Amino acid sequence: MFAGLRIAAYVLVVLFLGSQLWLARHGLADGVRRVGLGNAVLAAVLAGVGGLPGMFGWRVLLSGLGTRLPTREALRVYFLAGLARYIPGGVWPAVAHASMGAALGEPPARLAAAFLASQGLAVVAGLLVGLLALPALVAVSPLWWLLLPVLAAAVIPVVAPGTLRVPLILGARLLRRDTTLQLPGRAALSKATALMALGWLISGTHVAVLAVALGADPLDALTVGVGGFALSVVAGVVALVLPSGLGVRELVLGLTLATLITGPALVIVVALSRILITVVDALSTLVVLAAIGVIRPARVRAPLTLERKLS
Repeated sequence: MFAGLRIAAYVLVVLFLGSQLWLARHGLADGVRRVGLGNAVLAAVLAGVGGLPGMFGWRVLLSGLGTRLPTREALRVYFLAGLARYIPGGVWPAVAHASMGAALGEPPARLAAAFLASQGLAVVAGLLVGLLALPALVAVSPLWWLLLPVLAAAVIPVVAPGTLRVPLILGARLLRRDTTLQLPGRAALSKATALMALGWLISGTHVAVLAVALGADPLDALTVGVGGFALSVVAGVVALVLPSGLGVRELVLGLTLATLITGPALVIVVALSRILITVVDALSTLVVLAAIGVIRPARVRAPLTLERKLS
């Protein structure tokens, strides 16, 4: 079953990415012309490199759950399964992780649980980085102060790991797998959150580069651009039914960047950000696959001392 789902998922992703890139080809050329080729390349590199800390954060969580993957296999799982976020429905990335876990001889529920936990911590880290934009945002609307209680609620799993038990068990049950899961410890959760925050800071800088290229103040672009991008992707993560947060992410990014730039410049940055990230997702996956291969994944079961369960 998992093998068939994996093949179907890859076909759908390839079709979706291909159609998106084809439809955006003219916008990409125009956007690159407006910001300059050098700035566009720098933005694309930052967007791509920013994904690596998140991978290592996910690997920390997976280790805390009882599976320690070699870097080669971790890259394979993270990049391949991560493409499933472009399939509408929200559940497919977890299914993809479970499928690849089975191929590696690891409990599928464990890899799915690590993905679900990583998504939760990515939200926490994104909200933390989003605070960089808060001063500019509340100057426009005091409603943005609501980010603080939302962040306070989101950070609970990091300081109280036992609260992760219910969503992780629920995910395992949805996959009809063993629900006996070892929870990652507080240290693992904190380290994973820090790595993901680092990823937000790096990837969000690509928005600042684009905004500065179109005349924005560099300091304001760093705070509003980086923080606004983090908040926009968090909103996309929450919008589970949309492929990679399509539409929601652009809306929130536009709302935050409107405090920095307006008019055609705002449209160009928002549109070019989405296009560059889509291109980077496709290219980075191809690079990883070319480097490590996609056939015959090694079975990586090995003795591992589990982290102490916290509740």
